[in-house]
Amino acid sequence: MITEVSAAAAGLLLGAAALRFLPGRGPLRDPAGHPPTPVETALLRGGARAAVQTALVELYLAGAVEPAWRHTVRRSTKPPTGCSDLARAVYRVLHGRLHPRLLEREDRVREATRAAERQLARDGLLLTRRRRLAARAALLPVFAAGPVMAWGGGARPPVPSLPLALVAEGVALLLWLWPRRTGRGAALLVHLRMEQAVTRPLTEREPARLLLDVALSGAPALRAGLPRFTEESGLLGRPPREPMERGAGGSPEVFTCGG
Repeated sequence: MITEVSAAAAGLLLGAAALRFLPGRGPLRDPAGHPPTPVETALLRGGARAAVQTALVELYLAGAVEPAWRHTVRRSTKPPTGCSDLARAVYRVLHGRLHPRLLEREDRVREATRAAERQLARDGLLLTRRRRLAARAALLPVFAAGPVMAWGGGARPPVPSLPLALVAEGVALLLWLWPRRTGRGAALLVHLRMEQAVTRPLTEREPARLLLDVALSGAPALRAGLPRFTEESGLLGRPPREPMERGAGGSPEVFTCGG
């Protein structure tokens, strides 16, 4: 019985791994010909939260938002031009002061994030929802089979089968928690990081490179390149428990969104 259960678990693990890592049907995004935008890069690296952070930095570098009181952000007098769809959605929901983390909950921001995810899935860089659900469905029987392999159905001592059960459960958990990006997406991130290859902290004097560095690295790039904005806006912190107000409300190189 243990042999059959182990073989079935191994097959399910291989099937789940194939669904997660084998290339999909979409065309491979050509890094040289059509690289992803910084917001798409952040979405590929760290999901919706990283994408919204990068969109907010994009607006800040373009002079469209500024830090406000009590770790919030607000619009400045300059409207964004040429920004990504997600950055424009973030700008539209800023009717007053708002903590950056709360932007993720806005319907318009969620819609723009999902649209970017669908585009990355079409490019074969993110798992489609169907493939992700199919991979997780294949893993559910593996979690159930772990106790059977560990205890041997009462026919054998548990010790010989315990390591095999632990390995199967560990691999299943790793596949369950693995990021949504495909093998193509992971390879593209490696390629972009090798191209970026910064050896010194970037500043607002190089806004385009700084924005890409934020998209690729997240918090370290924010703390090194935008320490004041990161601290004053509460970009890496949690929002306060009380509701935020929703009503009232210079760099040598000129930067516009997408520039």
